[in-house]
Amino acid sequence: MLAEHGNISVGIDLGRDYSQIAFCSKSDRAPLMVMQSEEEKEENDYLIRTPVDLFSLVERKDARGVEVLYQFLKECFALLKGAGSVEHMTVMVTMHEMKGIWADVIRTALLKLGIPSSAIFLQGHLESFYAYLMNQKKELLTYHVALLEYERDCITAWHFWLERKTKPVLAKTEKCFRLYLDNKARKGRGDEEWGILRDSLLHKNLEKMFENTPFSAVYLVGREFEGEWMDKSFRFLCRKRRSFRGDNLYTMGACYAAMEENGATACKDTLYLSDDMIQHNLGIWMEIRGQEGYYPLVNAGINWYMARHTCEFLLGDEKEVVIYSRTVRGEEMEHTLALSQLPDRPRRATRLRLDISFTAPDRCRVRAEDLGLGELYPSSGKIWEANISLS
Repeated sequence: MLAEHGNISVGIDLGRDYSQIAFCSKSDRAPLMVMQSEEEKEENDYLIRTPVDLFSLVERKDARGVEVLYQFLKECFALLKGAGSVEHMTVMVTMHEMKGIWADVIRTALLKLGIPSSAIFLQGHLESFYAYLMNQKKELLTYHVALLEYERDCITAWHFWLERKTKPVLAKTEKCFRLYLDNKARKGRGDEEWGILRDSLLHKNLEKMFENTPFSAVYLVGREFEGEWMDKSFRFLCRKRRSFRGDNLYTMGACYAAMEENGATACKDTLYLSDDMIQHNLGIWMEIRGQEGYYPLVNAGINWYMARHTCEFLLGDEKEVVIYSRTVRGEEMEHTLALSQLPDRPRRATRLRLDISFTAPDRCRVRAEDLGLGELYPSSGKIWEANISLS
């Protein structure tokens, strides 16, 4: 059993049409793609068809979405034969864009499956690609790295690079262009003529993108890149640089990221500056073991949909909760949650539960609940909530 070697790291790319899953044990260094059973094998047998109604249910906030996702993930994990119990797995789920509604639904489905809350992690495709890159040969990151994704009649190009003069080293990404190649652009052209035009349009955008920037590697994601239509563009991409094509890079990257959370690999000297990353430290001042001290709630550097914290503490004479935020640049702010109509009790006779979550990188949701204190001071059931802007 793989479980004998320690925790299993699992990466899942949840796609609108197809999904993929990869896993790795602590004794291995590279993720393995999970194939479908012999009866269901297709040309790309690591592609697992996503339930047709899953995305529409979740995006409409239909409660049935959780059950559909749970059943689908249950089938996916059934393919991990010999990998051991789900209680020993660390799971990273990646999507094209990780939104708040998806973060909640994915967490709920994985918890229902038996994955521990502390072993559930989420990220977007670009961050998964970064994790994949950081586990490849170092020479591929000598200069900039290009990522071209062809999905739903659109090619989107990004470039990645490392800012090596800082500590930690900063990994940055920037979108370079988006090229729409839909029926409107095609205008009824035949396959051959359309292939030549597509190649020409892509080549022009690539020339502009690569004009003043050195690239050491290029990655192509998307089955539409197959075939001979992009002859001119592909020859340009291969000029003095390495080029790769694959449809499982995000899945492999998610598995590498799970491995890092699992302690099996590390990119600790590099920080990826994601657009989803929180750039604020949050905390409160309170009495800790008889002395006033700072209690951290959320630390900067994690994605907003992963930022959650719950704690309980006794109130003194306060009728409010003051949360302090500090940006990575040192800017500080105070945010006050008034505890209106709080029952009148002696000092330290009110236990408060504080829940912190985020709805965006710079928007925080605070929820406080009066728990009372034993039978002598029962809970009033009062709840106070506020949305805080950190920008």
